[in-house]
Amino acid sequence: MQKALCFAELRSTRGRFSFICIDAKTHDLLLLLENRLSKTIKEYFFNNYSLAQRQKVQVVTMDLNAQYQQFVHYLFPNAIIVFDRFHLVQLASRSLDQARIKAFKEISAPSHKSYLQSFKETLEAVSRG
Repeated sequence: MQKALCFAELRSTRGRFSFICIDAKTHDLLLLLENRLSKTIKEYFFNNYSLAQRQKVQVVTMDLNAQYQQFVHYLFPNAIIVFDRFHLVQLASRSLDQARIKAFKEISAPSHKSYLQSFKETLEAVSRG
């Protein structure tokens, strides 16, 4: 069994999601299951790999899916979980947008609007270098 795995899901037929497992180093597809149910995934790994084989897995990379987080250490007791950077950046971006929108809604006085314009011009100047 590989030392580093990637867990993900993809939309397959009829709008359903399938589970995929990829070798984290080579990006080779190792497994494609018809669904992403925890029961299906756990049964597959328990029925096809011994505990000794599963203990060799050191890293499991995944999105922020809480379902996978709940059973990774159960299946792979020596593995650490690494969240993929795409989903971390997406989460940070959404949080920043929410904070920005909230701040702009709270600033409604005309005197604050000139401050916002000044702040916007400063950001634009910084981004131009």
